[in-house]
Amino acid sequence: MRLLVVGVLFAAVSVLLTIALLVGYSHDQHVIRWFPGTGIAGKIDVVGATPSSVEIDNLRTGTDYKARVDGAGTFIAPLPPGRYEVRIEGDGRTVTLDVPDGDCLDLVLDYRPPFVVLKVPREGWPLPAVA
Repeated sequence: MRLLVVGVLFAAVSVLLTIALLVGYSHDQHVIRWFPGTGIAGKIDVVGATPSSVEIDNLRTGTDYKARVDGAGTFIAPLPPGRYEVRIEGDGRTVTLDVPDGDCLDLVLDYRPPFVVLKVPREGWPLPAVA
């Protein structure tokens, strides 16, 4: 009987934490600044202080870009279409993103998990994927 109660409580807590995570990501999707054209518009979620900038490297040409991150953790980087590597200062993890032709890539980058970075698209369900 005790095992059944513990199992039910564990399931209930798991469901509530999942709902809280999805609601949080949904809220983050609404604060991303969008712009017309090609590039990256995003929000950075980190533990602790928000970084002041994001470093972006074009993997094809080797060009380096730097985008300022505002107090809410959002940034915009108008970039030509291509494949880019994104990193924040003080963190060794990188994220590889493909900027499409004729569209802005809108996303949330979650650096809170210890070993992975989660990517959450701005449109649709806030289902995170490993970046």
